[in-house]
Amino acid sequence: MTQNSLAQTKESLDLPGTVSKIDVRVKDILVKGAFPVFKKEVLQVMTISPGDEFSQEVLDQQSSRVVVLFKNHGFIDPKVKVIAKKDLQDGHYIVSVYIEKGDFYRVERVMVHGNHSFSGIRLKLRTKTWQSSVLLGSATRFIEKEFNADVKNLIRFYREKGFADVTVSGRIQKNDQSKTVDLKFDINEGPVYKIRFDGNRQFWDHTLKQEMTLFKDGNKNNFAVKKSIRNIKKKYSQSGFPDAGIKTKITERKKDKKIFRDVTFQTDEGDQYIVSSISIKGNHGVDEKSIKQQILTKPSGFLTDGGYAPEVLEADINAIRVLYLRQGYTRARIQKTLKINDHLSQKDKKIKSLAIELVIDEGPRTRVGTVRFQGLSILKPEAAMQLLSLKPGKVYRNYMIESDENVLKKRISEMGYPHIRVKATVVFNEDLSLADFFYDVDEGPFVTIGQIFYTGNFRTKKEILNQEMTLSQGDPLSLKKLFESRQNMLDMNALNSVKFNTLGLKEKLDQVDLAIAVEEKVPKFVEFATGYDTQRHFYVNTTIGDHNFLGRNLAVETDAELSQIGHEVNVSLTEPRVFSSRISSTTKIAAQKHEEFNTDFGIKSYSLSQIFYRQFLEKKLTANVGFQYDFREQYPTRSPSVSETETDNREYDSRHIFEINPSMTYRTTDSYVRPRKGVFSAVYMDISKGIENNLDDYIKYRMDARYYYTVFEPLTLAVRGWYGYIQTYGENKTVPEDQLFFLGGTTTVRGFDENLLLFDNTGTAVGGREAFLGSVEARYDLGLKFEVTLFYDVGRVQKTFDSVDSDDFRSSAGVGLRYMTPIGPVGLVYGWKINPLPGESSGCLHFSMGYTF
Repeated sequence: MTQNSLAQTKESLDLPGTVSKIDVRVKDILVKGAFPVFKKEVLQVMTISPGDEFSQEVLDQQSSRVVVLFKNHGFIDPKVKVIAKKDLQDGHYIVSVYIEKGDFYRVERVMVHGNHSFSGIRLKLRTKTWQSSVLLGSATRFIEKEFNADVKNLIRFYREKGFADVTVSGRIQKNDQSKTVDLKFDINEGPVYKIRFDGNRQFWDHTLKQEMTLFKDGNKNNFAVKKSIRNIKKKYSQSGFPDAGIKTKITERKKDKKIFRDVTFQTDEGDQYIVSSISIKGNHGVDEKSIKQQILTKPSGFLTDGGYAPEVLEADINAIRVLYLRQGYTRARIQKTLKINDHLSQKDKKIKSLAIELVIDEGPRTRVGTVRFQGLSILKPEAAMQLLSLKPGKVYRNYMIESDENVLKKRISEMGYPHIRVKATVVFNEDLSLADFFYDVDEGPFVTIGQIFYTGNFRTKKEILNQEMTLSQGDPLSLKKLFESRQNMLDMNALNSVKFNTLGLKEKLDQVDLAIAVEEKVPKFVEFATGYDTQRHFYVNTTIGDHNFLGRNLAVETDAELSQIGHEVNVSLTEPRVFSSRISSTTKIAAQKHEEFNTDFGIKSYSLSQIFYRQFLEKKLTANVGFQYDFREQYPTRSPSVSETETDNREYDSRHIFEINPSMTYRTTDSYVRPRKGVFSAVYMDISKGIENNLDDYIKYRMDARYYYTVFEPLTLAVRGWYGYIQTYGENKTVPEDQLFFLGGTTTVRGFDENLLLFDNTGTAVGGREAFLGSVEARYDLGLKFEVTLFYDVGRVQKTFDSVDSDDFRSSAGVGLRYMTPIGPVGLVYGWKINPLPGESSGCLHFSMGYTF
């Protein structure tokens, strides 16, 4: 690897630096008083980070940077103090940023003048500044950056409606006493452009309108009309009309106090040139089929109209030249001859038939002769030869020389020679039939890894960081392994950033020390949430955790939830590197008590589980296997009938269950919160074995597949298919009710109450050993963070142990409105049952946090 090649990695690794070991660092940065500005934004404008060298001079520069940030957020005269305090325990500094935001200008009024075609309220709704004026508190503050963006947004809106010459200017009037601001948008709408086409027989009007640019870029100095003419000419030329001429006729008229500008594009299409044949002559070393595969110009036929485009033919000839170069013909020449036949007539078009002849002068074919290496000692010549594409006897390809040089550099560099230089010299014989290669190799010094030391790891143990390193002291320096080590550390839960520095590389020392500066995440966190949804009704949830427990990159988390269907508590410990491997594990203890809506039973359970998982294919594929012990009690929530009390109902006894849970998931979605494209698929299996009973001897299978596709920018389609099946084994012929599948409700088939897709004659939910679910949903972005949705759900529950009238497929359709929040959508959806049963409601309203799927 050359010095220049290494320098290109500076952005991510900072390799060619010389850094001395620094003992005094910034340990942490605390930000106080920032809201409504996020702490992350404050840290982004600062030039110091946890783990950096402490410098009072650099520290003094930070307050002015934070002041600018808050002024940009609308605060008039913010005061910022940045103070560093030494931690007496370790000598490092904790930096505190104290912010007094002070006053801000509040948006008082937003006015629109000069608008005749659209109402003021319609235009105001498109501006963030007007939205601010109707909010409360600091949300009403005036932000000039948003006001300037509103001006551009209004211009874009008018242009889309045909006002290509529109101008919008903004005026700001501040009242220093009341700290308010009045905003005014002055609009000069200009004429409404109406586009017409005349003389176009080859293309529909709609097709030619796609070439227009004035409704996107405006039409200042008639520039967009001129550009549109060029685009239309190109369109015609590509379809075989190279002589097409375009003229414009512009007239103006008034109607209802509006000015309309009619722009007519008058087209003289001229003759259409149709390719009748393409012939190849002079080719001997390359077959005609291979040559024609490079040609996009095609004779008229069933799949093409054969239109002749000069620029396409030139590109075809260049493609043939490249084909010959790849075959070793470095002097190949291609000449074209065009033969135009008499006019043909087709309705009202004049057509010329064009025969194309390509004559090829191949010239000599060059092959690789001898290959010699000079200055190469670390590799045997035979081993170096195997790395090359241009070996003796192979076809000579000029563009492969640099590639072979880089292959040699990379291979030798990874063996501890980062300063390697390779230069190939090519000598041709007299008739150009052979090319001899001479590789001049300057290996440079052999470089090994010296000491490895870390900075910024105030909590993370050194041995944990060492586990992520693919290099150790004494190993040959390898750039590839440095990148791998850095990526391994970035994958850790404990770290925000990692920066590698090499000490002595620039000076070409034979031993290079590694200084690795890391920035740790804030390890401990507390989260609290409360809300309402149809599945749980009112609920509160809290989570307490530590991303870097004991400084060992362990994630410890405790979460508890209380809702109207019960409560649960979970404590988990996640080890991301089991025995220093790429396998992760989670140990979890859980306790819960739930009484699902519309069922006649509840469950209490205490469980201990151990899950192992690993990610593949750039984290798209995850393979899991889990083991779980579960102590479970199922209890009735209503008084049993006489017949039920006489029945042997073992499922209400205490049960001890052991499960093995293999699964696999594949995800390519572009977002976890709001997927717009991609797929998600998963296969789950629960192999259950009852201890001291056979009631829980079964295997549960579940398959889930989802697909997201954005048809065009505001509209996204989401499709889901789900299937579940429970198979008993051994002497067991039944399945406990708390393990059956229930459908209906917010997350399955909407329009039905929770779990009530199938019910008995008492109105109680009935579960089955087999279930199907399908959903199709159209999501349309309305803007202003609102989204409307239309959906269709279908489901079926069968193989029940209860007497029910029907277990056919049931379906629903509905509509919903969602509001997008940073953590996902919040929304209301209403589903109508299709063919409701007698006595059943026509539909159901659902309130949900997040997407159904």
